[in-house]
Amino acid sequence: MIATTADALAEPAGPRTVLGESARWDGEAWWWVDADPGHVWTRRPDGPAEPVVRNGGRTSLVQPDGAGAALVVQGTTLLAARRDHDRSWRLTGFGTVDVPDGWLVNDGAADASGNLWIGSIEPARTPGAGELIKVDSDGASTRQAGGITLSNGMVWSADGTELFHADTFGHVILRHRVDPASGTVTGSGVAFEIPAEDGLPDGLAADQGGGLWVALYGAGQVRRYTPDGTVDVVITIPTPQATSVELGGPDGRDVLITSAREGFSDADSAADPLAGRLFTARSPYPGRLRPMITLPAAAGPHA
Repeated sequence: MIATTADALAEPAGPRTVLGESARWDGEAWWWVDADPGHVWTRRPDGPAEPVVRNGGRTSLVQPDGAGAALVVQGTTLLAARRDHDRSWRLTGFGTVDVPDGWLVNDGAADASGNLWIGSIEPARTPGAGELIKVDSDGASTRQAGGITLSNGMVWSADGTELFHADTFGHVILRHRVDPASGTVTGSGVAFEIPAEDGLPDGLAADQGGGLWVALYGAGQVRRYTPDGTVDVVITIPTPQATSVELGGPDGRDVLITSAREGFSDADSAADPLAGRLFTARSPYPGRLRPMITLPAAAGPHA
């Protein structure tokens, strides 16, 4: 087994977050969010972090389109973030995720057709109340699976027929089988369990060697799981709340890890100055580029 410790990214490359999430690589740049204040950031390798959105309210997801723009999910609202003529960022709304009033949505993934798959969270976190939802490019939301308590990271298999999905409070990585012709879930089950003492499964990523990377909240680790559930790589960060992971960079072997300082007092934040930072490491396997989202050609301005 390979064990290593990640390095913290300093300012201005890695601004400190309250709840860093949704690390993404689009082939040229990194993206991530600070979920609670609602910041969205992007950064090219070796460059400074650039704010895309500041103080937008609860932001659970950024998903790039591979052409310099991205989907941003604020609350349940779907927004396209694009550069304007003056190179500033402009948000345009084009729909919502259809969930009951008061429910949240969390992390998600685009499929090979550019549709969004995202999880819902019932406010009381009732066991099994959450759902997996597909939002088509026309904005229609359809329920694909249920029985999820705290929906979190998602990543597709290489052939696009399986969606791996972290249920944080269920302590499992789910596997949804998807019919590529219809784009619907045909069955769901547990890919593998993660014991509570190992941490809470949060963000997911995948590599070209068939490995599944899992950020373990509370454990301060990212682990690579082989298809049979064996752990063969462990990356440790020097703070407990590891939240998401992505593989990318020029050769695909850079690892970006977000972290958080949820529930921290000012004194806690001062005592753990690395909580909420971005961390980097190297992977023995190149990452597998995620499918990119399809954004509408035009949408009205977001108020």
